[in-house]
Amino acid sequence: MTVRRAFEKDIPALAAIEAAWPGYPAWGEKGLREELANPSSVTLVAELDGSGRHLPRSVPGVLRPAGAPAGFINFWIVRPEAQINSLAVSAAFLRRGAARALLGKCAEYARKSACASITLEVGENNAPARALYAAAGFEVEGRRPKFYNNAEDALLMRRALSPGEKT
Repeated sequence: MTVRRAFEKDIPALAAIEAAWPGYPAWGEKGLREELANPSSVTLVAELDGSGRHLPRSVPGVLRPAGAPAGFINFWIVRPEAQINSLAVSAAFLRRGAARALLGKCAEYARKSACASITLEVGENNAPARALYAAAGFEVEGRRPKFYNNAEDALLMRRALSPGEKT
């Protein structure tokens, strides 16, 4: 799995990844283009490295080309913190390291940009995402009641960054 900056050519694939998740607050192609143009915004893509070792075992015979996006993360650098706005992974690549790789590169980028922490919001009922974030060092620090359209609370999470910390 390789993580790189997103390009304009990635937008249709990233929008499709978002759209595949019911209830996910998708930006769509227009919103993703706006984020690519925003100087405070960073969008990173996790892509296949061509070795085939990240291909889902549950889909035999289906090949995806090297460079096919497996997921993406969008965050803003607003010193002294980075704010994660979106993290989405294709269902075919869940639990294969894409989200961890994206979070790691986000932390690396934030640290190099002199950020002291990374923040995000996650749905209270999104147990898989909460577990991922906790494993990545995020801690719950607050709540936004009925934040999402389905009246679900958002949990505010933060990860402190140390300058010499390994990602």
